[in-house]
Amino acid sequence: MLPALLALAASVAAAQAPAKGYVVRADSATVWLDLTAADGAAAGRIFEIYVEGPELRHPVTGASLGRVETRVAGGRIVDVSARYSTGRLDDGAARAGQRVKLTSSVADAAPAAASPDDDQPGDAPRRKPKSRGAALDFAAVGMAVGDFDGIGRPEVALASENRIYLYAYPAADAKSLAEADVPGTGTRVLGLEAGKLDGDARDSLFVSVYDSAFQRFETRVYKLESGKWLKTAALAFLTRGDQDVSGARTLATQQVFDDSSFPFGRVYPLAYADGRYAQGPVPLKSRRADWLFGFTDATLGGQDATVLTTPSHALRVQFDKSQWRTPDDGYGQTPVRVRWGGRLLEFQPPLAVAYGADGAATVYAVRNLAALGGLGGPFGLFNRGEVTSKRWDGLGLENVWRAPITGCAQGLTLAEPAPGRRELLVAVRGAAGRSSVWVYDP
Repeated sequence: MLPALLALAASVAAAQAPAKGYVVRADSATVWLDLTAADGAAAGRIFEIYVEGPELRHPVTGASLGRVETRVAGGRIVDVSARYSTGRLDDGAARAGQRVKLTSSVADAAPAAASPDDDQPGDAPRRKPKSRGAALDFAAVGMAVGDFDGIGRPEVALASENRIYLYAYPAADAKSLAEADVPGTGTRVLGLEAGKLDGDARDSLFVSVYDSAFQRFETRVYKLESGKWLKTAALAFLTRGDQDVSGARTLATQQVFDDSSFPFGRVYPLAYADGRYAQGPVPLKSRRADWLFGFTDATLGGQDATVLTTPSHALRVQFDKSQWRTPDDGYGQTPVRVRWGGRLLEFQPPLAVAYGADGAATVYAVRNLAALGGLGGPFGLFNRGEVTSKRWDGLGLENVWRAPITGCAQGLTLAEPAPGRRELLVAVRGAAGRSSVWVYDP
């Protein structure tokens, strides 16, 4: 009789225990949840992770009112698979076995953004570009500025999905100086960077690509030789420009593994020795920035910090022991995406930092605003946006100015075309598949 009662009690307890709503795995800011589309999971939907405490009972009826819930973390769904979903935390920390619940619909999580052309009370002043370059017949996926021919003046490198171009600074003329295809079946360019690591007076062009035929990410290095792009190296990792806390620009790298459960390697500086490029021996300090695309370092209010885009597309300032995030979103949203290993990887526009004479840092970022009333974001559809200039006021990043753009932007960089003269270049891509380089006084 007793074994039967115990079995009955166990079956009742099992029936009462929730079958869904758990963290399956947690790795830094990435979490895997047992929620699927059938449970309401969708890209962009907000979730909360919590732990259960004592049971609550009504003082008169004795009826159970559930258990005390203590929130420990929150974030948004990034990708949904057949048997689980992947999310990114905006705050807190999680571990396997904790409870999770969805707290809003996708529409609530991503409301339609106001037009950047509509001034709001107390808003930052708008800034117009000092120049707009020629209309180019491709959708730009990346931009880099460097002295590629070694004659002491900068040029502008741009890329479409499968071709790289070179223009005289600042791409005011549609006639290119050099062009080259990025070969391969289904090869896509994901971003461009310029840098001098090999001791040459000429900048090299670092082209991050995804080779869909082999399902791998790599960097192809090009040099300008006699007016032509020539590939000089192929590296088994992605390359991205970063700024250290002093504002010096460096090149960082990250390897993407063939493992959907843990695809990201640590972020290392790019090194060059004995005629070869490699990842440096010491990883960069992350401050929760585990994805190469979408962060930079800065000194804000006398403290070292990392400025990064969150999975919900806000900007977060991450100090060693505290953090702050923007109240608005749209930062880092991008049409350059790769679905790989059961997840969606976003190759976000760069962030840039400049320091004034007073030592205060200014952060420059792009907001790409979704089409279709905000619902185009999950599909990478953007028909307007803005460039923002922000300065740390001791409490947060305060808007200095904003610049509406007629399209979205994939490239943003600070350039110094002449000693003492600084300009902000933005590669704007329009809805019709054409692009142009806009120049601002920073």
